[in-house]
Amino acid sequence: MYRFGEKTKMTQAVGRGDAIAAGGLLVVTLLFGGGSRLFPTYRLVVELAAVLALAWFAWRSWQRPQGWPTWVAVALLTSTILMLLVQLIPLPSPVWQALPGREDAAAVYAAADASDRAAPLSLNPAGTRSSIAFFIVPFAMFVVALRSGADVRRLLLQLIAGFAILNGLLVVLQFQGFPWLTFYYTTSTRPGSGLFANKNHSAVFLVAAMPALAWTIKERWHSAPLATRRWIAAAATGFISLTVFGCLSRAGLALLPIGLLASGMILTSGRPTRRGMALTFGGLAAAAVLLVIVLPQTAVVGRALERFDAGSDLRYQFWPVVVDTTKAYLPFGSGFGTFPEVFAAREPLSIVRPTYVNHAHSDYMEIALEGGVPAIVILAGFLIWFCAVAALRLRACRWGSVGFAPVVIAVAGVLELILHSLLDYPLRTLALAGLAAMYCAVLAAPPSALDLEPPRRYRQKVRRTAR
Repeated sequence: MYRFGEKTKMTQAVGRGDAIAAGGLLVVTLLFGGGSRLFPTYRLVVELAAVLALAWFAWRSWQRPQGWPTWVAVALLTSTILMLLVQLIPLPSPVWQALPGREDAAAVYAAADASDRAAPLSLNPAGTRSSIAFFIVPFAMFVVALRSGADVRRLLLQLIAGFAILNGLLVVLQFQGFPWLTFYYTTSTRPGSGLFANKNHSAVFLVAAMPALAWTIKERWHSAPLATRRWIAAAATGFISLTVFGCLSRAGLALLPIGLLASGMILTSGRPTRRGMALTFGGLAAAAVLLVIVLPQTAVVGRALERFDAGSDLRYQFWPVVVDTTKAYLPFGSGFGTFPEVFAAREPLSIVRPTYVNHAHSDYMEIALEGGVPAIVILAGFLIWFCAVAALRLRACRWGSVGFAPVVIAVAGVLELILHSLLDYPLRTLALAGLAAMYCAVLAAPPSALDLEPPRRYRQKVRRTAR
């Protein structure tokens, strides 16, 4: 039996441990998870951090999920893990050779006089094992953020805001002649990548983190009047918007209005005065004029906008090949992590280039090709889950409540990543996969009594904690 004082100290120690585990995993993921398979050391660091974070919460014992949003999310995660593991189970030779799309592999085994050899569903088991290791990171981020509590989740949102500023500053410095200021510098590195190897991923991170930055400045800096905080938050939002242009990313520019809208909703929530409302909307209107009229005349922004006039995009040339390849491997897919090899085997010479196609540049197409019908069903289940939970949380945490801003941040961030996945592969990057998992944990967690209160209650709590 613990005495009351001893139990309180232990609870506080565990709470600090949760914050360290969750915050540490997020920092490591955003700092070292912006690369690709070409940077295995950084990826290994992130995956080890995810394992350590999971070990901490496993030591704390299992906690029963609360509410159907959490149960469904856990079911989707479990189904994904099982699907990946099933792809590695060795199958008898007659079984795997009868699977669609295995003709070339069967011919290779026959030429090697190994026709009776067992083989898994995946055509590249090493790639599938690598996909399982990759999936540990978003899985750990979801579990850690969900188990940590509302206060730690708010801390994670503040860390995301800090990384948005850091990434924006790196984008600016890279354009000022310091392209080597990145973990992923190569001879082909372009300015605007920030903390990422890909400028499109850098841009979508900035857009997805923008509302978190606006909320952090508005709600956490209590030494200044509310109107002043709103002005500073609006200025920070404008700075992030400029750096999105600096990424020269069409996807980032297309998604920027969602980030600006979410930020505006957060800045005007609560109980603002008419003067405060006028100042906030006036600042956003000025920023809109600056972005639409003035900035397009500058060289950097002009280069970004010119990319929308690109007459030919290679992805439109190889997408039909991806669709045909997907049909050839239905209903079970080729196995996760097999896209480069599978696509190269069917790539027509008319679209062959000195570089190779590493991804389908559409997460949905690549998931369908590698995972087949089971992956499509899980993906559809996630999209339905997201729409239902987003509506549920926005209805519960109404405009003006403490929980409104975190829900808006999470909904906007996940929506932006869902839309970006139509034309690119953001969720194949550890940093963005971890960000999406963290936002999903915010949505899956049931709102607390504080989340339903007006913001002044939260500010009072923060002041008491600071003392």
